[in-house]
Amino acid sequence: MGCSQAKIEPEALTPDDARIIRETWKMVGREAYGEYGQRLMLRIFQKCPDIKALWQNPRIMNNNATTTADEGDAPNTANRWKMDLRNHGSKFFNSLDDLISVVDKPEELFKMLHDIGIHHKGYEVKSEHIQAIVDGLNHTMEFGLRDKWTDNRQKSFQRLINIIVSRTNRALSGNEK
Repeated sequence: MGCSQAKIEPEALTPDDARIIRETWKMVGREAYGEYGQRLMLRIFQKCPDIKALWQNPRIMNNNATTTADEGDAPNTANRWKMDLRNHGSKFFNSLDDLISVVDKPEELFKMLHDIGIHHKGYEVKSEHIQAIVDGLNHTMEFGLRDKWTDNRQKSFQRLINIIVSRTNRALSGNEK
């Protein structure tokens, strides 16, 4: 079963979007990045199971994987897997933090997304894999912020995520137009 692709909206954030995104992001708090990140990664695997195959290769994790295990090490493999998911999810949220810091500076934002796309191209990531973060992030933010995840916050983040998906996919495909 593959990933479904949602329609990408135009790449535009309003000043109000930028304000809402920053205010909302402060609610998350850096201490929650690991927890939110793990939830995000599990949701992505649930919605797009073919991504999990990319994670079977030990080069994926932190460039010095902890997911490789000998047969005798099997009891610890599940714990390592969870740690790797949490670590990568935390990296995602740290990257999102960096992106949000330049959300009102499109050229900087686009450059960062280009670099992320080029980096992930080396891992054989495909555009539909990047698209999987749309549902995953919305699910994670809704779970974490509960009643503070309002329609306005969701819509502003949706516009940002659409930009992330679109610009990262341009780098993955080599179509920088």
